Amino acid sequence: MKSFKYSIFTLLYIMTMHFNTVVAQTESPCTIEWEIATILPSLSNGEKQLGLAGPIAGVHKDLLIIGGGANFPDKMPWFGGKKKYYDDIFVFTKNEKGEITSYGEIYKLPFPIAYGASCSTSRGIVYAGGENEQGLSDKVLLIQWNEEIKKVEVKNLPELPFVVANASITSVGNIVYIAGGELSNTVSDTFMALDLDNLSKGWQSMPTLPLKVSHSVMVSQSNGINDCIYIVGGRKRNSRNLTTFYSSVFQFDLKTNLWSQKADIPYPLSAGTGVAVNGKSILLFGGDKGVTFHKAESLIVSINNETDLLKKEKLNQEKIAVQTNHPGFSKSVLEYSTQENTWTTFNVISFNVPVTTTAVVWGNNVIIPTGEIKAGIRTPNILLGHLN
Repeated sequence: MKSFKYSIFTLLYIMTMHFNTVVAQTESPCTIEWEIATILPSLSNGEKQLGLAGPIAGVHKDLLIIGGGANFPDKMPWFGGKKKYYDDIFVFTKNEKGEITSYGEIYKLPFPIAYGASCSTSRGIVYAGGENEQGLSDKVLLIQWNEEIKKVEVKNLPELPFVVANASITSVGNIVYIAGGELSNTVSDTFMALDLDNLSKGWQSMPTLPLKVSHSVMVSQSNGINDCIYIVGGRKRNSRNLTTFYSSVFQFDLKTNLWSQKADIPYPLSAGTGVAVNGKSILLFGGDKGVTFHKAESLIVSINNETDLLKKEKLNQEKIAVQTNHPGFSKSVLEYSTQENTWTTFNVISFNVPVTTTAVVWGNNVIIPTGEIKAGIRTPNILLGHLN
């Protein structure tokens, strides 16, 4: 990628803000009014829709497009349930009153897939990586709405140089950026870019992330000076220790090509969703704080280390109880000011807030489509937040 010269002022700004970790204690004067706008349609085979974790989600030609994803249709995984991956694509429209309805027809992806990274661009929705029954994927798709024939079209884009799931993605203009994610045996700190106007160059390496991370929120937003990319929270699985949950926030300045650390989230958070608004703010929705995750993970470690069969079974029952009684995920909405480098409590969502999905801005609304609301449990609900 092209290198850029930067001013002394910009460098001093970055160095100063690196150590600013102020968190605002007041609530934002703005609000978001939330509702369940609609639900996912039944599956193409007519089966009831349980909801999908790790779906494709984005907006193209003023239509909301949701596809792929995974769930447990028979029973929970701790009871031996098998995860199922899907290839359905659903399209939603909105009328003059803002009411959202399904377009009706169900379209198809080239293959079942979930847990990839998706973002909206003017060209269509870019979807990268993911996993299915065959394992991790390096495929990258462009999903478009063809207005002339009234159908979804799916095209192949240059493949990633590695297979990855649960990465983060965003775009600035027609350049798409992907960061982190889970590889076969580790977590990635790779940061790459794809120019949709110059596909022949493929994915280009960018300065690596300051840390290895998956399940983070990545959003593009101005810092008041330059266009930037922000990596918010996330987690990193560890081979012999509990998973690390991050509260860190990092900014990549697209003019200086430098990473800098910004104010932490008030608490560690993983697998939430977020969007950029107002040219100066990032809204962060829900997420997993890791408390129940760590309880279950600790019990799994104990089970694997236990040789006594009776004790092992007792520990397994404890794990099942923790997973079955999962309390759900955070319902808070946090606002980050990229210019002031502060976090503010925005509001609380009264509905179950899903994780492992992608929030999108659709007109003056925020959409949080389907996702996971408790361990192993999906929701077919499509949440809509009216931005005031």
